[in-house]
Amino acid sequence: MALEELSTTVCGRRVRYTTGGIGTPVVFLHDEGAGFREALEVMTTRRIRVLAPEHPGSSPEWVTEFLHSAGVREPVTLVGHRLCGAVAVRTAHATLHTVRRLVLVDSIGASALRPALEGLRRRELPVSLLWSADRSWRWSAMNALNLALGQPGHLIVSAGQNWSAGLGQVIADLVRPRLNLGFRPVALSLCRG
Repeated sequence: MALEELSTTVCGRRVRYTTGGIGTPVVFLHDEGAGFREALEVMTTRRIRVLAPEHPGSSPEWVTEFLHSAGVREPVTLVGHRLCGAVAVRTAHATLHTVRRLVLVDSIGASALRPALEGLRRRELPVSLLWSADRSWRWSAMNALNLALGQPGHLIVSAGQNWSAGLGQVIADLVRPRLNLGFRPVALSLCRG
């Protein structure tokens, strides 16, 4: 299913977002423009409805209003990339019934997010950590997130040459798992080939 560009109003301003697919909703909060288009396309082929707002807001209220404005009424998998990971964590922590799974991609800021992450662990919200293994500072960030989430361990995944498509497949497998991961957090490393 093809992706399309739509717009809606969130907190009084017009927001463009990429959407497509049908099925389980995944909201992808990122700050890299079209850099994840291929990942979004892969997810739409796996019975997943993706929504990826451009320049997402920085509060749980913004995310909640975006979901409402885009017509999403069921719990979502919330994916937060880099700095948007903090928005995703705060949203999952602040809203009990909005987020059914949290996926953090190359996210940082565990020390500031520790109370929220520990709250998610107590609630047994499924959380997955995805990392591209191209910079050493990210490993320290991943370890800090692992500690806050109860040290789930590492599962190494090589995405090869096509990192964006590999990312889309991994997220799809987390959202619609072949294996029941339960509430145990899973840490994955995506290696750029």
